[in-house]
Amino acid sequence: MVDAAPDALVVVDAAGIVRLVNARAETMFGVSRDEFLGNDADDLLPGVFRRADLMLDDGEVTRFAADAVRRDGGSVPVEVTLSRLMTPEAVLCCASLRDMSQRVAVEEASERMRDELIATVSHELRTPLTSILGYTEILVDMGEPAISELAGRLLAVVRRNAERELTLVEDLLTLAVLGGGGLSVDPVPTDVGPVVREVMADLGAAAAQAGVSLVPGALRSLWVLGDATRLAEVIGNLVTNAVNFSEEGGRVEVRLIVDGAHGVIEVHDHGIGPAPHALRQVFDPHFRTPGAVAARVPGAGLGRPIVQGIVDALAGKVQVESDPGQGTTVGLRLPLARPVN
Repeated sequence: MVDAAPDALVVVDAAGIVRLVNARAETMFGVSRDEFLGNDADDLLPGVFRRADLMLDDGEVTRFAADAVRRDGGSVPVEVTLSRLMTPEAVLCCASLRDMSQRVAVEEASERMRDELIATVSHELRTPLTSILGYTEILVDMGEPAISELAGRLLAVVRRNAERELTLVEDLLTLAVLGGGGLSVDPVPTDVGPVVREVMADLGAAAAQAGVSLVPGALRSLWVLGDATRLAEVIGNLVTNAVNFSEEGGRVEVRLIVDGAHGVIEVHDHGIGPAPHALRQVFDPHFRTPGAVAARVPGAGLGRPIVQGIVDALAGKVQVESDPGQGTTVGLRLPLARPVN
């Protein structure tokens, strides 16, 4: 029965000596049963058995991914399941190793197809949306008496929704690039002060319409290793998100801080904020907190994963602190480009 198992099985004692293997293990590692038995498992299967795992409680199971190194130097991606075996003679540890090669290949192919589909559809959507926006703006600019007041209001609705859809398309394109590893960023010395002011000026009208104040911090200049265009995208995403989660009369503050060898861009709001247990998911694609859904906050859950992907490409870090009902602070940490006096 052991030899008929589809997964490789290797059983070791408390000292890490191999006591039993099956035929699948011989095939997977290119090592004969005689070479396995009586020898140290760490020598034959480095990284699979760890001394801490040999002390598992009875009935406890540990799973992790590893690369099984074959005798010929090749490797096989495997899922390792470790469990403790109690016998009258000794306490043993059994490793079941499942070959993940086919699953990994299928997952990679699936991700490539998904990214290609997103990119293709996004490109096809962006062209007509851009045309709709262009002609709508021409009609709005004509004003009365060329168009009636009612027509002007209706065109404004069309323009707002087309802009929203275009933003979604751009987000999907960015996610496709990030998911395919195609985002190439060469960080250069960048003053984020002007970038922040430009973003706040661009979003000022939308924030005012929502009854939210945008408040700049005291530091006017902060040189970091970054990319102005990508940082504008990141800061714009965070400020827009903060405005959406703020109630009328709220404030969104954007602060520039020096912390050791890093510059920090903080976006702070006084909105509903995610619960502590949801913080680990806020950068997952399409994730929306229950509070955001209940409050009908607009969005598709794409902004924050885009922020994470761009900041990762810039060798920075994103930190999130939240006090539900009191507000959220998102900090972007990037290496300083020059010492601050």
